[in-house]
Amino acid sequence: MEYIVTVNGKKLIDTRFLRSVMYGEGVFETFRYRGKLPKHIDQHYKRLTKGAELLKIPKITREDYIFYIEETVKKCKESDDLYVKTVLLSEGNIYFPVVPYKSHLLVIVKPYKEPEKKEISLTVAPFRVHSSDPMLRIKSTSYSRNIIAKRYALEKGCDDVLFLNENGEVTETSSANIFWIKGRFLYTPSVDCGLLPGVTRNVILKKAKDEGFAVVEGRFYLEDVRKADFIFVANALNGIIRVSKIEIL
Repeated sequence: MEYIVTVNGKKLIDTRFLRSVMYGEGVFETFRYRGKLPKHIDQHYKRLTKGAELLKIPKITREDYIFYIEETVKKCKESDDLYVKTVLLSEGNIYFPVVPYKSHLLVIVKPYKEPEKKEISLTVAPFRVHSSDPMLRIKSTSYSRNIIAKRYALEKGCDDVLFLNENGEVTETSSANIFWIKGRFLYTPSVDCGLLPGVTRNVILKKAKDEGFAVVEGRFYLEDVRKADFIFVANALNGIIRVSKIEIL
């Protein structure tokens, strides 16, 4: 029997994206487009593909990925400095364990807006993540964990949360990787702690080594971070932002 889907009582004709809506079965990448594709666009594509493999979403070719981005950018006449978000959505039977048979690329483009704050404050998330969770290592549209945590931070008067894993080890924020400097050492949590291997994270680690820093990826606790000379977060959209304080509420 054909299933019937309605929205506010009216039959929904186009049900292609129901799997993504119902289960968060999709992967995304977000980056800044300043007159041209970012230098590390291939890393964004590879990470999108890796997430698609985990969720068994049919992959998109690199050529199509770039084409759909460029075609969408052409339609935005307001600015040459743009926010770009690409979302690979799934299509298939709505029985949840069935493997999707098709994918679609959603591209969102709008003028980029600089962050209002040059420094941010963090608080510890009210719940912990688990280092074995494979979803922590991809950018999934199943984003409720991050939404709840970010709202918690804002309600407490902070800008974002710092996640801890089941061992109390520092992992990341709701939308960025975290780093700190102590002397000539640059520290950041290991991916094994349960976090996203950020594109900008990789760039920062390489650049730090080139500039003579001793780079340490490992397992760290809150007290390790709070002893730092300088703390910052980073992602592909907003770059590096300093952390002014970490509050325990």
